[in-house]
Amino acid sequence: MRAFIYIICCSICFLISGSELFAQRGDGSLYSSFGVGLLAQDQFGQAARIGGVGTGVRSPYFLNQLNPASATSVGAFNFLVDAEVNYKLMNINTGSENININRTNLSLISFWFRTSKKTAFTLGMMPISSVDYSFIQKAYFSGSTTPFDKYVTGYGDINKIYLNFAVDVMPRLSLGIRPYFAFGHINHENFYYTEEVTNGNIESLKLNNRDNYNGLGLDIGAQFVAFKHEDKQLSLGLSYQIPSQLKASKTSLAYLNSLDSAMYELVEQKENLQLGSSVKGGISYQNSRLLLAADYSYKMFSGDDSGYINSHLFSIGGEYMPNFYGIEFLKRVNYSAGIFYDTGYIRSEGSPVQRKGASIGFGFPIQGFTRLNLSYQYVQQGDLNQLSKEVSHGISLNFNFGDIWFQKSRIE
Repeated sequence: MRAFIYIICCSICFLISGSELFAQRGDGSLYSSFGVGLLAQDQFGQAARIGGVGTGVRSPYFLNQLNPASATSVGAFNFLVDAEVNYKLMNINTGSENININRTNLSLISFWFRTSKKTAFTLGMMPISSVDYSFIQKAYFSGSTTPFDKYVTGYGDINKIYLNFAVDVMPRLSLGIRPYFAFGHINHENFYYTEEVTNGNIESLKLNNRDNYNGLGLDIGAQFVAFKHEDKQLSLGLSYQIPSQLKASKTSLAYLNSLDSAMYELVEQKENLQLGSSVKGGISYQNSRLLLAADYSYKMFSGDDSGYINSHLFSIGGEYMPNFYGIEFLKRVNYSAGIFYDTGYIRSEGSPVQRKGASIGFGFPIQGFTRLNLSYQYVQQGDLNQLSKEVSHGISLNFNFGDIWFQKSRIE
């Protein structure tokens, strides 16, 4: 018990110190200028390899972030560390300009523990949203016809530290709850190059609006094994994301001629912000070698969520692994693939920004239960009739370290 408490304390300290690692740039999408940015879908680890599927998946080997109830499905070990790093190369085409942007981000850290035969506990951190955009506009002083350049940029993210508790209330029914604390900040900057229109009197002016967020949220989920015979299993899953209640405070700063000191600083009072909710349903069929699964998700937003609209997400995927416990290397490799289509939760130029994509992945055993999973994701969003057409190529490196801890040796 002391060892378990020690590991929990170390995990919490690691997450607190690692929160700065998540304060990174997004993927460069112009659509992250809407609302609080591009929303994460909790599609990490195995879900990233199979097209974002996971609501009904009960894997005995991999963690599933899409449904809090799935934590009790892991049975190959009683301790698991799950971490993921993403690299993304994005091509942005606005019709008049075509650029490439690449980013590397740490997207997931989680620690899973088997606390009893019927319960499991997870502590982790992952993103909620990310902002990373930049573009140039022409601006004018009031009464003047001489233009000057206005550089518009935004960057930042909102993350969450969560506790996930799952229990098998019946042999075929599992329930899960995941409360979390959300935190982060987003910067919106306007840089005005005014030297020409002011005859050199004012070289430049920068306005920075920094929005700081913190609040609480809750995810709940259930999974039911509808059919089970030998190693064959048909599972159903349902999860609900309760709208996050965030408090937002804004700090506005103005800088003249790139000076380090601000001309003025204005701190506005806190405002309440409610992020949207989502309902997810899923089904999966699996045996000792094969997994096939499909998901449907419906995102709902209130009128206060500027830039967001209700959307539907469809995804399907599968994974094949000949023998997780085998001796031969190739038989322990897992092969994954999936596709998805999102009707779009952002409206641009009067129409939803649709997203569609596909993924493939491979998982390689390293030593014991430790595995290195590599996946590739192709995603296309938007259109030239909207803000931009964006195509991204992503590579995810997912590391799983599993082991059997806290067990006493017995001598016959």
